[in-house]
Amino acid sequence: MRRVLGVVALCAALTACTAEIPGPPPKPVPTTSPRIDKPRNLAAFDTCKAIPVDGSSPLMNATAVVPTPDQKTPGFCRYTWGFPAGDLTVLVGLEEIEYDEVKKAHPNGHQGEIDGHTMWFGCDTDASELDCGVWAAVGYARSLTVKTRMPGANEGWLLFQRTTLIKFALDRLPVTS
Repeated sequence: MRRVLGVVALCAALTACTAEIPGPPPKPVPTTSPRIDKPRNLAAFDTCKAIPVDGSSPLMNATAVVPTPDQKTPGFCRYTWGFPAGDLTVLVGLEEIEYDEVKKAHPNGHQGEIDGHTMWFGCDTDASELDCGVWAAVGYARSLTVKTRMPGANEGWLLFQRTTLIKFALDRLPVTS
């Protein structure tokens, strides 16, 4: 009987030791998922109305070239602005691509966040032009994409243009309730 009582007391003591241990709480596990604070209605988005072309924005001059669907890239709309150094060509579209795939395709890019959406900024250079893009995560495996190209352009200037243009496009992409 004493032995049984001793085993019961030992079990009670060990059970009491399993109580919560004081100390700092565990750190959250980092996630690689993109941030999407505002779900968007992608079906209601017209890529050819994503950027103002009438000069109503102080950041973008009016252009006489009407935005048109791009023949080479289905689902994208082509915009053109004339500058003394050459034409700035902009493509805006919704792509079915996962955010991590964008990062893999543009390993020299960098991440940012605008209006609650994770973004990836990247540039590629060929022999004559700097071709840059920004991809905003707007849904599962969906990215709002703005690509810019201009002969002889400076990468910093194109970064400013892409940031401005993606903000315009996000503002015109309806938020779902």
